[in-house]
Amino acid sequence: MFTTLTRDMRAIIQSAHLCFAATVTPQGRPNVSPKGTIRVWDDRSLFFLDIASPGTRANLAANPWMELNVVDQSSRRGYRFSGRAEVHQQGKVFEEAKAKVFADENATYPVSSVVLLLVEHAASVVSPGYWHVADEHAMRALWRERRRALDEEFEAHLAEEGPFKITPRSEKSLEPH
Repeated sequence: MFTTLTRDMRAIIQSAHLCFAATVTPQGRPNVSPKGTIRVWDDRSLFFLDIASPGTRANLAANPWMELNVVDQSSRRGYRFSGRAEVHQQGKVFEEAKAKVFADENATYPVSSVVLLLVEHAASVVSPGYWHVADEHAMRALWRERRRALDEEFEAHLAEEGPFKITPRSEKSLEPH
C-alpha cells in the first residue's frame, strides 16, 4: 500500500529542498546522508539526484528500504517518508528527474543516478517548540530571528577561520561513510 502525498507534504518538500536519507549498510550499520535535490515525482513518489553518493547507492543495492526526513527549517516541522527505493542510472526516470532539477536550479552538473522512493508510509515530524508558541506563524517569526542571529555568529566564525573550500578529487571524497 502506498501513501498519497498531501498538499502540505508537497509544500514542505518544496520549501526545504533538503532531506536526510537513512539507509542501512551491507554490514547492518545505519547511514544518514543529506540530499539537496529532493523533489516530488508523482502523487506517491519522491526522488533526489545522486550527485556524490556511492555509499547510499551501495546501501540501496544491498537493501532497498529507505527513509527520507524532510523538515522546513523555519516552521520546525515536516515528514518522514519511508518505502522501497529504486536506483535509476539511465532511462526515462533518470532523464526526466535531471531535467526537472536542472530547470529549477538553472544549472547542470554530473549525476550518477536518480533515487526514486515509493512512499509506503509517511509520518509527521513536529518540534516540541510548538508547546511554547501560539502557532506556526509565531514559530516561523521566532526562527527567522534565531536564524539571523545564528548566521551572524557563523559569519564571524568564517571571518576568523576562513571559508570551507573543496577541490573534488572524486565523488567518493564528498560523502562520509
